[in-house]
Amino acid sequence: MAYEKVLGLDSLDLVDCYVYASRAQGHIPKTSSARVSEAAGAEVELLWRLAENESLTSPQWLRLAHLYRNRPDVLASPRIRECFLHRLLDRAGESFEKEERLVREVLITVGADVLPILRERLRTEPLRYFTTCEAAGFMTGEQSRQFLIDLALGMRDGAVTATLLEPLRRRLHADGVGPEGMQRQAPAFRDYALRVLDDTDEFFTAREEALSFLRWGRFALSPRERARMGEIREDLQQLRLVCGETYRRDLVAEVGERFARDLSASALAGPGTPLAVPGVRTFIHDGLFSAERVDRLTASVLVGPWQLSGVLGTSLGSVVSQSVDKNDYGVQRAAVRFLTKLTRPEALEPIRAMGWSQVRDDSVRLTIGWALGAGSQERDCALLRHLGQSATTTATRRVVALSAARLGAWPLLEDLAKTWDSVAAGEAQRLIGQQ
Repeated sequence: MAYEKVLGLDSLDLVDCYVYASRAQGHIPKTSSARVSEAAGAEVELLWRLAENESLTSPQWLRLAHLYRNRPDVLASPRIRECFLHRLLDRAGESFEKEERLVREVLITVGADVLPILRERLRTEPLRYFTTCEAAGFMTGEQSRQFLIDLALGMRDGAVTATLLEPLRRRLHADGVGPEGMQRQAPAFRDYALRVLDDTDEFFTAREEALSFLRWGRFALSPRERARMGEIREDLQQLRLVCGETYRRDLVAEVGERFARDLSASALAGPGTPLAVPGVRTFIHDGLFSAERVDRLTASVLVGPWQLSGVLGTSLGSVVSQSVDKNDYGVQRAAVRFLTKLTRPEALEPIRAMGWSQVRDDSVRLTIGWALGAGSQERDCALLRHLGQSATTTATRRVVALSAARLGAWPLLEDLAKTWDSVAAGEAQRLIGQQ
């Protein structure tokens, strides 16, 4: 936070990077809040504000989370404890991107006590809370692992599937076991992942995690299942971002060259500014082509606070729009996700351009619809409506409804609530009810 002030960055930009990257590497982020063991004046004030229904910042929530963990007797009253946990999950459901990742750290710190309430929130509002599943993968103890197993085998929602299979793999690895750690449940997980992967209308994020789960588990497939995987081989290659090495190298080089040109024309480039920035192509490559979703997201999150990330986003978006074939929708999806994580207003411009262009695969519309949740009602309501009308899957229409709610585009939500797609309409109706 001190570096953020010195560098003139937005609040919590570097904190977000540090916390997210630390967890991705299996480390516990260090913070002075971890030493909070008494309810002193600052903590009492925060608890009072919580009782008064005032909003707290993420660092304040983290401070209370460490107090909860270190001194459970302070919040031992069932009434106070329930208030604390429910308000925390309210905050999680209202968060987006950076704030969402920081609230995840608060949930991890609080630990397994939050899981029963989280399970109920996921049951009633899966699209609003699906990212919170990731927190359980970083908790310790049997309760968090069982939470992920029960959720996977007892709930069928693509959004939730997308964020629970990787944490489950993480927990099993942390516990020193592989697929055999699932014991009798391994066949059920195998069949579950295969069903998700076979449904090409499902959330592509769920399908990419199902594919990673099957590869990790080294599950044997029957001849019939192998034949089916062969039928959708092209789509599986898009999920895995299978591209030739020359193609990757040339695309990354083109983005790097475009970035140098855009930077030279930018007001950010003063006299003597080096236009060839060491390491920038590594971030581009890892953000677009890393085999695992978490690695791609980490690369884009880390580069976000950089003062030139807006220029990089514009350059990347231009190259992807002009040079990436519509049939390479896996690269398009990765590029939109990269741009979204930059959280720069200028990075939304190429996303909007892609949204209005001819899109081959509906999953690209889904990623664009999600990104527009960080846009503006004035600029993006019409595009969201277009995405909803041109969508071919329920998954995309659900995401459009969530982004419309985040933008406060209630007329669009009301239209979505009347659509023939009963699942998407129900999603819109729930969001209208929370208005």
